[in-house]
Amino acid sequence: MTSLKGRVALVTGGSRGIGQAVARELAEHGGRVVIADLVAPEAGAVGDYVQADITDATEVQRLFEGLLAVHGHLDILVNNAGIRRNGPTESMALEDWSAVLDVNLTAAFLCSAALARHALGRGSGAAIVNIASAAAEVGLPGRAAYCASKAGLVGLTRALAVEWADRGIRVNAVGPGFTRTHMYEWALKQGVVDEVTMLRRVPMDRVAAPEEIARAVRFLASDDASYITGQALYVDGGWLAMGIERTPGDREARRSDL
Repeated sequence: MTSLKGRVALVTGGSRGIGQAVARELAEHGGRVVIADLVAPEAGAVGDYVQADITDATEVQRLFEGLLAVHGHLDILVNNAGIRRNGPTESMALEDWSAVLDVNLTAAFLCSAALARHALGRGSGAAIVNIASAAAEVGLPGRAAYCASKAGLVGLTRALAVEWADRGIRVNAVGPGFTRTHMYEWALKQGVVDEVTMLRRVPMDRVAAPEEIARAVRFLASDDASYITGQALYVDGGWLAMGIERTPGDREARRSDL
């Protein structure tokens, strides 16, 4: 594995969940990590913390100016911050739609553009990894804003990759499937997700750990992925490939046929 020693990384929404796991993974491989979030990191988090609203262009500018004043350069950006607002589309408030698009998509645009201005200005390379979702590739009822924002993020990934490839900036996305985070646990408690039913669409028969997503992010951010750009890597246990929902006896029947 290529070391990230000497690399400075910014992880948005890195105070918990997948973002926290990503920050830890990058730090364990030598990176100097800065976390930008509205809430303070939980116990055990790694990296420097900066409170910032990354949906605000002025705050993004302040964040990058402060980061560069301290570290001098920025090599890795992980656009991880994300929210969701579930509910019937016909009754969704415009404020909820806008909030999801602002955090999940517009913030990634603002931060990516800020990194590019810095990297292109100094003639250095950089790696951007956007945290999309398997929901970018499917339609999920009651999640119109979330699906649209993540599909948009994959589209942004491809557009920026093509635009900046010949100037040394690689842009990729990681699309997690169901991952055991605070958001996932909340969805279980609220009845938004039925884990037994959901796992019938996951060939690996389990939910991902945040660390499994983080390892994919670290790979794409490192020189091990030096010729990879414009890609969306789905870390979903085979969920998208499955295509159909299994009945409870399908797994045993499939294995008996092998």
